[in-house]
Amino acid sequence: MRYFLDISYNGKYFSGWQIQKHQISIQETIEKCLALILRKKITIVGASRTDSGVNALQMFAHFDYFNVLKKKKFLKQINFILPSYILIKNLISVKPKANARFDVISRHYQYRINLYKGPFSYNYFHFPFRQMNYGLIKKAVLILKSIEDFSSFGKKKDINSFNKCKLYSLTWKIRNRVIYIDIIANRFLRNMVRRIIGACLYIGIRKINLLEFFLYVKSKKILLSCPSVPAKGLYLVRIIYPKNIFKYNF
Repeated sequence: MRYFLDISYNGKYFSGWQIQKHQISIQETIEKCLALILRKKITIVGASRTDSGVNALQMFAHFDYFNVLKKKKFLKQINFILPSYILIKNLISVKPKANARFDVISRHYQYRINLYKGPFSYNYFHFPFRQMNYGLIKKAVLILKSIEDFSSFGKKKDINSFNKCKLYSLTWKIRNRVIYIDIIANRFLRNMVRRIIGACLYIGIRKINLLEFFLYVKSKKILLSCPSVPAKGLYLVRIIYPKNIFKYNF
Protein backbone atom coordinates (compact mmCIF):
# COMPACT_ATOMS: atom_id res chain seq x y z
CA MET A 1 0.00 0.00 0.00
CA ARG A 2 1.27 3.47 -0.86
CA TYR A 3 0.18 6.53 1.10
CA PHE A 4 0.60 10.29 0.80
CA LEU A 5 1.08 12.40 3.92
CA ASP A 6 -0.28 15.96 3.84
CA ILE A 7 2.15 17.85 6.08
CA SER A 8 2.49 21.34 7.55
CA TYR A 9 5.54 22.59 9.46
CA ASN A 10 7.40 25.56 10.88
CA GLY A 11 10.85 25.43 9.33
CA LYS A 12 12.45 27.67 11.97
CA TYR A 13 13.40 24.68 14.12
CA PHE A 14 14.84 22.41 11.41
CA SER A 15 17.83 22.23 9.06
CA GLY A 16 15.48 21.73 6.12
CA TRP A 17 13.43 18.87 4.73
CA GLN A 18 16.16 16.42 3.72
CA ILE A 19 18.09 14.21 6.14
CA GLN A 20 21.55 15.62 6.97
CA LYS A 21 24.35 14.45 9.25
CA HIS A 22 24.39 16.03 12.71
CA GLN A 23 21.32 18.16 11.91
CA ILE A 24 17.62 17.83 12.74
CA SER A 25 15.56 17.57 9.56
CA ILE A 26 11.80 17.33 8.98
CA GLN A 27 12.14 14.11 6.99
CA GLU A 28 14.13 12.35 9.72
CA THR A 29 11.76 13.54 12.46
CA ILE A 30 8.70 12.17 10.64
CA GLU A 31 10.43 8.89 9.74
CA LYS A 32 11.35 8.26 13.38
CA CYS A 33 7.76 8.85 14.49
CA LEU A 34 6.42 6.56 11.73
CA ALA A 35 8.80 3.81 12.83
CA LEU A 36 7.50 4.09 16.39
CA ILE A 37 3.82 3.72 15.56
CA LEU A 38 4.16 1.29 12.62
CA ARG A 39 6.93 -0.80 14.25
CA LYS A 40 8.90 -0.80 11.02
CA LYS A 41 11.60 1.35 9.43
CA ILE A 42 9.85 3.74 7.04
CA THR A 43 11.40 5.94 4.35
CA ILE A 44 9.40 8.88 3.04
CA VAL A 45 9.89 10.79 -0.25
CA GLY A 46 8.98 14.48 -0.16
CA ALA A 47 7.47 16.61 -2.91
CA SER A 48 10.13 19.27 -2.42
CA ARG A 49 13.44 19.68 -0.60
CA THR A 50 12.81 22.88 1.31
CA ASP A 51 15.87 24.62 2.74
CA SER A 52 16.67 25.32 6.37
CA GLY A 53 14.13 27.75 7.83
CA VAL A 54 11.56 27.44 5.02
CA ASN A 55 7.98 26.82 6.18
CA ALA A 56 5.24 24.70 4.63
CA LEU A 57 1.49 25.11 4.81
CA GLN A 58 1.25 22.06 2.57
CA MET A 59 3.94 19.51 1.82
CA PHE A 60 3.33 15.98 0.56
CA ALA A 61 5.44 12.88 1.06
CA HIS A 62 4.81 9.26 0.13
CA PHE A 63 5.69 6.00 1.90
CA ASP A 64 4.88 2.31 1.54
CA TYR A 65 3.35 0.07 4.19
CA PHE A 66 2.26 -3.56 3.94
CA ASN A 67 -1.08 -3.10 5.69
CA VAL A 68 -4.21 -0.95 5.46
CA LEU A 69 -4.03 2.03 7.82
CA LYS A 70 -7.03 3.51 9.59
CA LYS A 71 -6.72 7.21 8.91
CA LYS A 72 -8.33 8.62 12.05
CA LYS A 73 -6.31 6.39 14.38
CA PHE A 74 -3.08 6.97 12.44
CA LEU A 75 -3.40 10.77 12.49
CA LYS A 76 -4.16 10.81 16.21
CA GLN A 77 -1.15 8.63 17.02
CA ILE A 78 1.45 10.35 14.87
CA ASN A 79 0.44 13.90 15.77
CA PHE A 80 0.60 12.96 19.44
CA ILE A 81 4.30 12.04 19.22
CA LEU A 82 5.43 14.57 16.60
CA PRO A 83 6.87 17.89 17.89
CA SER A 84 4.37 20.75 17.82
CA TYR A 85 6.22 22.35 14.88
CA ILE A 86 5.04 19.56 12.54
CA LEU A 87 1.44 18.54 11.80
CA ILE A 88 0.24 15.65 9.63
CA LYS A 89 -3.08 16.95 8.31
CA ASN A 90 -4.15 13.98 6.21
CA LEU A 91 -3.33 10.43 5.16
CA ILE A 92 -4.28 9.71 1.54
CA SER A 93 -4.37 6.35 -0.20
CA VAL A 94 -2.78 6.52 -3.66
CA LYS A 95 -1.99 4.17 -6.51
CA PRO A 96 1.15 1.98 -6.14
CA LYS A 97 3.31 3.98 -8.58
CA ALA A 98 2.26 7.46 -7.39
CA ASN A 99 5.29 9.58 -6.56
CA ALA A 100 5.09 12.62 -4.29
CA ARG A 101 8.08 14.25 -5.99
CA PHE A 102 7.90 13.37 -9.66
CA ASP A 103 4.11 13.46 -10.19
CA VAL A 104 3.81 17.12 -9.16
CA ILE A 105 2.06 19.38 -11.70
CA SER A 106 2.78 22.65 -9.90
CA ARG A 107 4.26 24.03 -6.70
CA HIS A 108 2.99 27.25 -5.13
CA TYR A 109 5.30 29.27 -2.86
CA GLN A 110 4.48 32.49 -1.02
CA TYR A 111 6.98 34.99 0.37
CA ARG A 112 5.91 37.36 3.15
CA ILE A 113 7.59 40.70 3.77
CA ASN A 114 6.73 42.86 6.76
CA LEU A 115 7.19 46.55 5.97
CA TYR A 116 6.96 47.49 9.67
CA LYS A 117 8.67 45.71 12.55
CA GLY A 118 6.36 44.06 15.04
CA PRO A 119 6.49 41.62 17.98
CA PHE A 120 4.69 38.89 16.02
CA SER A 121 6.49 39.21 12.70
CA TYR A 122 9.32 36.76 13.49
CA ASN A 123 8.30 34.46 10.63
CA TYR A 124 8.24 37.29 8.09
CA PHE A 125 11.19 39.05 6.48
CA HIS A 126 11.37 42.66 7.64
CA PHE A 127 12.20 44.92 4.68
CA PRO A 128 12.21 48.59 5.80
CA PHE A 129 12.17 50.20 2.32
CA ARG A 130 8.51 51.17 2.03
CA GLN A 131 9.01 53.45 -0.98
CA MET A 132 9.30 50.84 -3.70
CA ASN A 133 8.56 51.30 -7.38
CA TYR A 134 6.04 48.55 -8.09
CA GLY A 135 5.89 49.59 -11.74
CA LEU A 136 9.52 48.51 -12.14
CA ILE A 137 8.83 45.26 -10.29
CA LYS A 138 5.91 44.58 -12.63
CA LYS A 139 8.24 44.96 -15.64
CA ALA A 140 10.77 42.61 -14.01
CA VAL A 141 7.98 40.03 -13.61
CA LEU A 142 7.21 40.29 -17.34
CA ILE A 143 10.88 39.55 -18.10
CA LEU A 144 10.77 36.51 -15.82
CA LYS A 145 7.63 35.21 -17.51
CA SER A 146 9.36 35.43 -20.90
CA ILE A 147 12.16 33.00 -20.03
CA GLU A 148 12.42 29.23 -19.49
CA ASP A 149 16.02 28.87 -18.29
CA PHE A 150 16.42 30.15 -14.72
CA SER A 151 20.18 29.56 -14.40
CA SER A 152 20.59 33.16 -13.14
CA PHE A 153 18.67 32.25 -9.99
CA GLY A 154 20.19 28.87 -9.15
CA LYS A 155 22.44 28.20 -6.18
CA LYS A 156 25.47 27.94 -8.44
CA LYS A 157 26.27 27.86 -12.14
CA ASP A 158 26.29 24.31 -13.46
CA ILE A 159 26.16 23.82 -17.21
CA ASN A 160 25.24 20.17 -16.74
CA SER A 161 22.18 20.85 -14.58
CA PHE A 162 18.63 21.03 -15.85
CA ASN A 163 17.67 24.64 -15.20
CA LYS A 164 14.50 24.98 -17.26
CA CYS A 165 11.30 25.77 -15.35
CA LYS A 166 7.81 26.80 -16.40
CA LEU A 167 6.74 29.89 -14.45
CA TYR A 168 2.93 29.94 -14.33
CA SER A 169 2.33 32.95 -12.10
CA LEU A 170 4.14 35.64 -10.07
CA THR A 171 1.97 38.18 -8.24
CA TRP A 172 2.45 40.85 -5.55
CA LYS A 173 -0.16 42.22 -3.14
CA ILE A 174 -0.06 44.34 0.03
CA ARG A 175 -2.39 43.70 2.96
CA ASN A 176 -2.10 45.09 6.50
CA ARG A 177 1.45 46.38 5.89
CA VAL A 178 2.61 42.98 4.66
CA ILE A 179 3.67 42.19 1.08
CA TYR A 180 2.58 38.76 -0.14
CA ILE A 181 4.44 37.45 -3.19
CA ASP A 182 2.96 34.32 -4.77
CA ILE A 183 4.98 32.31 -7.28
CA ILE A 184 3.74 29.16 -9.03
CA ALA A 185 5.80 26.93 -11.32
CA ASN A 186 6.15 23.32 -12.33
CA ARG A 187 9.52 23.10 -10.55
CA PHE A 188 12.09 25.31 -8.85
CA LEU A 189 15.87 25.31 -8.70
CA ARG A 190 17.51 25.33 -5.30
CA ASN A 191 17.21 28.84 -3.80
CA MET A 192 15.42 30.07 -6.95
CA VAL A 193 12.39 31.63 -5.24
CA ARG A 194 14.45 33.54 -2.70
CA ARG A 195 16.83 34.88 -5.36
CA ILE A 196 13.95 35.99 -7.61
CA ILE A 197 12.35 37.86 -4.68
CA GLY A 198 15.70 39.47 -3.81
CA ALA A 199 16.20 40.62 -7.40
CA CYS A 200 12.70 42.10 -7.60
CA LEU A 201 13.17 43.98 -4.32
CA TYR A 202 16.48 45.44 -5.54
CA ILE A 203 14.80 46.55 -8.76
CA GLY A 204 11.98 48.10 -6.73
CA ILE A 205 14.40 50.22 -4.67
CA ARG A 206 16.53 50.92 -7.78
CA LYS A 207 19.68 49.14 -6.61
CA ILE A 208 19.80 47.41 -9.99
CA ASN A 209 18.19 48.60 -13.21
CA LEU A 210 15.92 46.69 -15.57
CA LEU A 211 18.45 46.61 -18.41
CA GLU A 212 21.10 45.04 -16.17
CA PHE A 213 18.52 42.55 -14.93
CA PHE A 214 17.38 41.69 -18.48
CA LEU A 215 20.95 41.16 -19.76
CA TYR A 216 21.89 38.88 -16.85
CA VAL A 217 18.74 36.80 -17.15
CA LYS A 218 19.08 36.37 -20.92
CA SER A 219 22.80 35.50 -20.65
CA LYS A 220 22.02 32.97 -17.84
CA LYS A 221 24.67 34.51 -15.59
CA ILE A 222 24.31 34.30 -11.82
CA LEU A 223 22.96 37.58 -10.41
CA LEU A 224 25.68 38.14 -7.82
CA SER A 225 24.55 41.71 -7.14
CA CYS A 226 21.17 40.52 -5.80
CA PRO A 227 20.61 39.06 -2.34
CA SER A 228 18.90 35.80 -1.53
CA VAL A 229 16.17 36.86 0.91
CA PRO A 230 15.99 35.05 4.29
CA ALA A 231 14.33 31.63 4.41
CA LYS A 232 11.99 32.53 7.28
CA GLY A 233 9.66 34.51 5.01
CA LEU A 234 9.15 31.64 2.56
CA TYR A 235 6.15 29.28 2.67
CA LEU A 236 5.33 26.28 0.50
CA VAL A 237 1.60 26.88 0.14
CA ARG A 238 0.16 24.28 -2.21
CA ILE A 239 1.14 21.32 -4.38
CA ILE A 240 -1.02 20.10 -7.24
CA TYR A 241 -1.11 16.51 -8.53
CA PRO A 242 -3.03 14.82 -11.35
CA LYS A 243 -6.25 13.32 -10.00
CA ASN A 244 -5.58 9.90 -11.51
CA ILE A 245 -2.86 9.04 -8.96
CA PHE A 246 -5.38 8.94 -6.10
CA LYS A 247 -7.39 5.85 -5.28
CA TYR A 248 -10.35 7.93 -4.19
CA ASN A 249 -11.61 11.44 -4.91
CA PHE A 250 -9.35 14.00 -3.28
